[in-house]
Amino acid sequence: MRVISHRSSHSALLPRPRRSLTLGAPLLLLAVALGCTEEGSEPNVSPTEVTHLDGDAPLSDEGALFLDTPPSETLADEGKADASYPPSYTALLAVQSPVKSQASRGVCSIFSTVALMEHLYIAEGTITEPDFSEQYLQWSAKVEVGAFTDTEGSNADRNIEAINRFGIPEEAAWPYIGRPWSAADDPACTGDKQPVRCYTLGDPPAAAENAEKWRLPRGRWVSPRKNSVKAFLYNNQQAVVAGMTFFYQAWNHRGSTLPVSDALWRRGVVSYPNQTDKTKSLEKRAGHSILIVGWDDELEIDQRDERGNPVLDAQGNPLREKGFWIFKNSWGTGSFGVSNPHGDGYGYLSMRYVEEYANIYASDLPVVSLPDEVCNDGLDNDRDGAIDCEDSDCSADPACVTGTLTYSQETSQAIPDNDSAGIVSEIVVTDGGEIGSLAVDVDISHTYRGDLTVKLVKGSREVVLHDRRGAGADDLVQTFDVPQLIGEDAAGTWQLVVTDHARFDTGTLNGWRLHIARCPSGGCGASETARYETEANVSIPDEGSVSSDIEITDSLSIQTLTVNVDITHPYQGDLTLRLQKLGSGEVLLLEADASDGAFQPRSFDVADFRGEEARGTWRLVVLDEARGDAGTLNSWSLVITH
Repeated sequence: MRVISHRSSHSALLPRPRRSLTLGAPLLLLAVALGCTEEGSEPNVSPTEVTHLDGDAPLSDEGALFLDTPPSETLADEGKADASYPPSYTALLAVQSPVKSQASRGVCSIFSTVALMEHLYIAEGTITEPDFSEQYLQWSAKVEVGAFTDTEGSNADRNIEAINRFGIPEEAAWPYIGRPWSAADDPACTGDKQPVRCYTLGDPPAAAENAEKWRLPRGRWVSPRKNSVKAFLYNNQQAVVAGMTFFYQAWNHRGSTLPVSDALWRRGVVSYPNQTDKTKSLEKRAGHSILIVGWDDELEIDQRDERGNPVLDAQGNPLREKGFWIFKNSWGTGSFGVSNPHGDGYGYLSMRYVEEYANIYASDLPVVSLPDEVCNDGLDNDRDGAIDCEDSDCSADPACVTGTLTYSQETSQAIPDNDSAGIVSEIVVTDGGEIGSLAVDVDISHTYRGDLTVKLVKGSREVVLHDRRGAGADDLVQTFDVPQLIGEDAAGTWQLVVTDHARFDTGTLNGWRLHIARCPSGGCGASETARYETEANVSIPDEGSVSSDIEITDSLSIQTLTVNVDITHPYQGDLTLRLQKLGSGEVLLLEADASDGAFQPRSFDVADFRGEEARGTWRLVVLDEARGDAGTLNSWSLVITH
């Protein structure tokens, strides 16, 4: 991070800070007091709380907003020089999350970045009502990225870096707290130099650390020129973040020493600043960040002088400013922009203001991969509006399939005489569930059933139903109880194999049926759970492998087996995990696939050892299959129901 130098004096003309990191005036504590305190706000304020009309809307550290911003002349235009755009563009308003409030903290760039993220998730379409944690992003940008550790502020570039590299959870995992910490919260949180925890309000709770993290593609700067911003919005159908120098009278902010307009405040109008406003605003310099979501080329607003009066031309006619961006703010609802036609909390921002005194940042649509529905946890994991057994994805899950169902095969087949190959008839069962009882109806016409063998086959399991019994009797029309397959999963391909082993008599398989009664959720009988674990704490070398053993001395018959693995590794796509039971077999748990993101502690359900003896040596093998990253196997465990 580059050091920003401050001078104690300033010139009459405002420098263009997006072209330079040297600021012309100190960031005074007075600006923080005026810009970041909202009178009457509650200690803990939800991001969707309203702001108060008589309160000071919070601002940000301008230096952070412009750190490492490239000069605008170095940024290419987004569109063609001869491109034309409609006079107004409002399509993106339909894909925005609700307006939120940053309350009394100077974290506008956190809120504008999360607003962009939620907009991009809505536009992608998989998650229709995203609500991500601003509180977590503030911590991640300062602690995980290591940016702006001595200020409340940040900027879109570092915020998107945090989201891209580490991800952020949803709001419920770490809800927003609307007031900054003071010495009452932590004795160190006072004075000019405070530890980073004073700006993050501590560390995330366990719920946030363990929650699923959501990401965005890496972002980039966009030229603030009018047609370039239009081209990006229109061609990509995506909003952009704007961070800017703050001019108090132009924003009709209560911190202004010049007259302001309550009517323009309520309409959310931000005009181009006059020269006096530029000069006065340097005395308590600050910044602000918002989300640009559209434009109105036809909107005209009277220019105002330092007394708040219209600026007139030589003929006495008011001079008007034309061309405004439509933007989403983070000062809540019920105050700023309350009468804006595009929605409470939205505003109009001068295009000229943005081109001269703002930077623009963009990202892209996320790649969303939702988890599968877990069929017994009471949550809508895949976000399709259906929970657990209400979700069609759970129709074959053992937790959701109960009662007796019948599956039939009515296609007749001739049984060849004296043919060891016989015939095979199949029934495919798509509904899963643990078998509690099984009966098979067989309908065979035959002149000598003592010639016949009939077998029921599912996978590697085979049960002989009839073995050349009945001597000279004809036909085989019978129901067979099959207890041998109780406890198996019902889903799969079932085969009835019929063979005629002697000459002279023939027949036909007319049809057959399966009657499967499934166990209720949790199984048909009482089971016990045993847990075996080890604190491995073994380093995983880059492009190497490690293993860790668990020795089980108990004699248990495995009904279900779950493997829990806790690994610290910055790139999960490097890793392959294998579970071995020495002397018995091996199962692939996870295969390296070059996917992004850090490894998160996870569980694997393993069916391969069902019915086997648990006693023995179990080994977890971890392979790092790509260069550049190393990690640690912290711990792992086996959970066995028996």
